[in-house]
Amino acid sequence: MKSKHHIIIISIQYVVLILAMFVASLLFQKTADNFSRFYILLILSLLYILWGVWHHGFTERLDKLILLEYSLVSAIVILLSALGLGIIRFF
Repeated sequence: MKSKHHIIIISIQYVVLILAMFVASLLFQKTADNFSRFYILLILSLLYILWGVWHHGFTERLDKLILLEYSLVSAIVILLSALGLGIIRFF
């Protein structure tokens, strides 16, 4: 059974993640420039990787595959946002 301190720390971690996504979504909506929007999503993606390292490191479940998973999810978000915002084009 997890200690109360452990549960509180994990709850704080999820609050930090949700708050970061909420702030990023507000900034994204308030920004009209596509490059600025891309940078917001880029920073959020990097924060997502760092959050995953923090969370799984705390729970002692961090390994290469989990780090790869967070990195690939972030890479997909970055690629799709770059395509959707017209930062890069294939054709």
